[in-house]
Amino acid sequence: MTKRVISILLCILMIAATTLSLCSCKGEESNEYPVTVAGVTIEKEPQNIVVLSDCMADIISYMGYDVKMVGRSIEADQEFLSVVPLVGTASDPNVDTIISSGTNLVIADATLSDSTKQSLSQAEIPVLSLSRANSFEELKTLYVNLGTALGGNVTGKQQGSDSYDTLIKSMSDFKGAVPKNIVKTACYLYLDENGELCTLTKGTIEHELFSYCGAANVFSNQETPVVDLNQLKISTPSFIFYDDEAVLEYLNNNSELSTMGALSNGKTYQLKKSDFDRQGTTYEELIYRMIEFMFITSEATVDEATPDDAEVQTEEETSVGFVE
Repeated sequence: MTKRVISILLCILMIAATTLSLCSCKGEESNEYPVTVAGVTIEKEPQNIVVLSDCMADIISYMGYDVKMVGRSIEADQEFLSVVPLVGTASDPNVDTIISSGTNLVIADATLSDSTKQSLSQAEIPVLSLSRANSFEELKTLYVNLGTALGGNVTGKQQGSDSYDTLIKSMSDFKGAVPKNIVKTACYLYLDENGELCTLTKGTIEHELFSYCGAANVFSNQETPVVDLNQLKISTPSFIFYDDEAVLEYLNNNSELSTMGALSNGKTYQLKKSDFDRQGTTYEELIYRMIEFMFITSEATVDEATPDDAEVQTEEETSVGFVE
């Protein structure tokens, strides 16, 4: 009789524990979803997503949610996303392809056509439209919003915040690891649609990003995109980062600019302007590539060091890697 009572009690306890566990899980789920981001309500965690923005795809990859991607626009041509199937352009993707992918959520930017939005709405596929950040403050908000949409109001939100903090720390660590006794000057150049030589302007996130490269930007106070060619000539940057070959052709065809040391010494490096719009994995790669080129690949010469510190620079410090 005693054994039977004990068995019954154990069964009751097991049932109670299971019930509590299920209630707890249900409570956790209810804390995560539904979520509302940028006016769009997402009822449950999306398992399959289509991303129609190279910027958003870059951030999603950095946060580790790229495993959810079942489709991407052709603009999202980052090499690390090459395994994700294409669904067309960001503005006019193939709706049938998106629907057949089994997606639960489409993440787009402002270029997505209204007709596509309507077609996806009729298929009951929510569309989350987000814009790239214009400041690091906006960038953190963007990370949190994407994290919340993809992982929930607790887990995803924290993932977005943590990923942003990791990005900033990583870029700061890169900058902090460069030699302290070397002064390098650099600039970034691109051609606008009118063929004018331009650079990154003060107050933009691209300009702030460039400050992480460990060099002094000769256009640190630039308030308009178009470059003053005389200022460029006088400043003689040690390194020139450029958008495409057309920029180098422009510089080499200008008799006054073609004599700049960065051109004759081969201290030029291509960084696509579009990469500055990709605010996740590519941001980290950009900073590393700039620092690697200036402080590792290109050996620093004595004239790039400050007079007081030039004598302490060594062969090992300029060719092995980052040093404190």
